[in-house]
Amino acid sequence: MGKLRTKSYTLRDGQVVTCRLVASKVGVSESAARSRLNRTDDPKKVFAPYNLSTRLPKKDKLPKDANLEAKKEEDRLWKIVMQMGIKKYD
Repeated sequence: MGKLRTKSYTLRDGQVVTCRLVASKVGVSESAARSRLNRTDDPKKVFAPYNLSTRLPKKDKLPKDANLEAKKEEDRLWKIVMQMGIKKYD
């Protein structure tokens, strides 16, 4: 096997860092650290703390209880609508 290449990034202040180093200091994945290093060479932005509240939740990741309750309510309303169409008036 060949030797693995570890890419080094030089920041504005002269620091030479790797993705692995940034990831371990900030507490993010190496992919996220690589993205930070590709976007900017400002050390303040590269080593900025990870903020969970800025992540957008996935739309289809509702709690299972919420999906179940919504389905029950939809079924109940659908039954009412169907009963209204079946009744015959004189």
